[in-house]
Amino acid sequence: MSYQINLGQWKSIFAVPSSVVDQHIKIASEAQLKVLLYLLRHCDKVISEDSLCDALRLSKEEAVNAVSFWIERELLSISDNSLVPAYVSQKTDALSASTVTEEKQKKPRTAISRARRPDSAFVAKLLKEDSYLAGLLEEAQTVLKKPLSPGDTATLVMLYDTFGLPCEVIAILLNYLAENGNANMRAVERLGIRWADNGIKSVDDAETEIERMVSSQKAWGRVSSLLGIRNVGNPTKSQLEHADRWLNTWHFSDEMITEAYERCVNTKGEYNIRYINAILQKWNDKDIRSLDQLREEESASRKQAKAKKTNNPKGSVFSVENASFDVTKYENNSLFDD
Repeated sequence: MSYQINLGQWKSIFAVPSSVVDQHIKIASEAQLKVLLYLLRHCDKVISEDSLCDALRLSKEEAVNAVSFWIERELLSISDNSLVPAYVSQKTDALSASTVTEEKQKKPRTAISRARRPDSAFVAKLLKEDSYLAGLLEEAQTVLKKPLSPGDTATLVMLYDTFGLPCEVIAILLNYLAENGNANMRAVERLGIRWADNGIKSVDDAETEIERMVSSQKAWGRVSSLLGIRNVGNPTKSQLEHADRWLNTWHFSDEMITEAYERCVNTKGEYNIRYINAILQKWNDKDIRSLDQLREEESASRKQAKAKKTNNPKGSVFSVENASFDVTKYENNSLFDD
């Protein structure tokens, strides 16, 4: 006589770390949990980003952000271009803290976790125990110029207790949004979670981030004025990042940005921020910083092309294959969308 226990669906199982439930399930989004479970289930296989996205019906950005979430929570780590449990990485190849930090910076998580707000009983208990939190809520009412609703209070407590933002950092965030006329609780929640995800949890870090945000806003204000663009509502992330790059990273003058805009309109027939970025990237790569430099470079290019045509009258002067620069290629490969 032979015996066999029929386990049904329980015949095939895999392990999930307890910390996923104990520490992270409240703040992990659906996409982040899906990605972790899928990777754990198929840990014996090499999973490409494309196959992961197809299997879970996620965008590439969602998948990358989900993996980064578990790296940031020190559940996973990267070793030799592979994902491994964090403790295994430390024991087997002593992955340095600087490498882990660099990886976090390369792929910050941008998706907002759909964490549950604490209930009223928990909030009341926490306020009795934590005078700093109670003080923050009083300051929030002053900054927002209105009494806090139960939902407002729960949101601030969530940023403090669930996402780990100190009271003084939340206060800086509130004041920044209030000064910019955007102190609604949804904006507070979105920016607070973004700061938490990016590790902005000290006064110094918060002040540095605000300086960066203000710099980007000023850059876009200058660019939009130059190009005669009037936004309805707040500028997009793409507009802020492009403007910040043109002015604060590449350090282009007003005349060069205007020239790139005019060339874009003449070629495309419309304003296209990615096309303008491609033109400026070309000039930056060639270290062209003034119209005089640009004209000299283009004049030299025309003379060179004319010489080639003279030396090879039957040959093609220009083709996409041998072009030294293709604006369309730069435009299509842009990391930022309108």
